[in-house]
Amino acid sequence: MSNKPLNLNPSCIKMLSAVEARPERSNQHEFNGVVELKNIFGVEKIVKSAFFSIRGQSITDVANVTWYDAREEHPTRTEYRLYFQTNQVMMHAQEGDNILIGYDNGGNLHFILIKQGSSEHSPNITQWTKAS
Repeated sequence: MSNKPLNLNPSCIKMLSAVEARPERSNQHEFNGVVELKNIFGVEKIVKSAFFSIRGQSITDVANVTWYDAREEHPTRTEYRLYFQTNQVMMHAQEGDNILIGYDNGGNLHFILIKQGSSEHSPNITQWTKAS
């Protein structure tokens, strides 16, 4: 576990809903691609490794993520999504936890789970919000 803070820019944060946090509620393993995520990833398909961690804990993992337009074949509609592979960090996610997503200064992508009850948790972020 590192106590060194990460400066993620660009980044955004959201409180997880039940379908985003619990595999028994949804097998999607993805987030809807709203404006804040588009500001981070753009509009081109991206497949890359990302670092997953739980703030204040030693649980970490690396997993592939895919940013894509689920309606790329539709002539007038787009529907971006950010898919993530099952990993040790997201297996600990619960409804109400925060997820912070962003790039560090070295261009590495991070998903940081902030558990409810921690001093850095923000309970009222129900929509993706710019964090930097």
